[in-house]
Amino acid sequence: MDIFKEIEEKQGLKFPKIYLDFYQSCEKKIPQKMIGSDLFNHEKELKEGAIELLRESNIDNFLSYNDFVFMMHQGYMFWYFKADGIENPEVYFYHETQNGPKHICSLKKFIKNFPSV
Repeated sequence: MDIFKEIEEKQGLKFPKIYLDFYQSCEKKIPQKMIGSDLFNHEKELKEGAIELLRESNIDNFLSYNDFVFMMHQGYMFWYFKADGIENPEVYFYHETQNGPKHICSLKKFIKNFPSV
């Protein structure tokens, strides 16, 4: 988990325990419903990919410094939450056909159910 401590120190982010636990479980086995998606534990540059997707879609970058992109699928959709110390932050979703992000649910509910979009 040193990578998250390093990110927190360098970028001023604060990750919720629920995400850190999820990250650890994905190190062992990615949930079946998430196979085919890039998770942060395998792709460290997801936020940069998300910003590139927004640029390619002619959408102004709505991601703030503390928005943490934790999953991207096939380069045309991504999920993120604010890593600002809230223990159960809200998850947001963007798809290249949208004009902006869509609220999904809390991180805890997302991890438990991985809702379809």
